[in-house]
Amino acid sequence: MDDVVDRIIHTFGMMRNLDEDGLREARDSVDNYIETLSSAGETDPARLAVYGLAYLRERHSGSPSGVTGC
Repeated sequence: MDDVVDRIIHTFGMMRNLDEDGLREARDSVDNYIETLSSAGETDPARLAVYGLAYLRERHSGSPSGVTGC
């Protein structure tokens, strides 16, 4: 599952401008979330990555820094 979490954090890091502490917090929270999904029976890495990204986007809702919506 570490590969899935790495993929999620890498992708999320490209979407958001987070410092090291922000990325560490995101990694910890998504790691717990992916573990929960995995223990519930979801094993497809691509699906887990999509779910993990959606989870982080929801947790960090709002526009990415620098995006004005124009």
